[in-house]
Amino acid sequence: MTVLSADVRFDAAHPVVRLSGELDLTSSEVLREAIETALACRPATVELDAEALTFCDSQGLRALLQVQHCVTNAGAALRLTHVHGTFLRVLELTQLDKAFAVDSATGRGAGDTRARA
Repeated sequence: MTVLSADVRFDAAHPVVRLSGELDLTSSEVLREAIETALACRPATVELDAEALTFCDSQGLRALLQVQHCVTNAGAALRLTHVHGTFLRVLELTQLDKAFAVDSATGRGAGDTRARA
């Protein structure tokens, strides 16, 4: 098991929360705390960088939906970036790729009109 870490960086445009490790029941609080930190500057958008995310189970998906709700209630938008591999596949299978603004490592994501294999 790889513990989740969340590094919050404040870009000129918006905060970026970089996830590394596994997002599950035991680590979802790390995500929530990072999102709260990112929202402190009242951004229009919060970017959640999943490039180093190695695992996400159903409780991790639930945590993502909860933080999306939190971000939306704060008047901001949540954008998932660098989504790839199993995490991308899980989002597609659960159709949560339609619930989030997703920029995948393959260039596919919300609003993409290219055919999916």
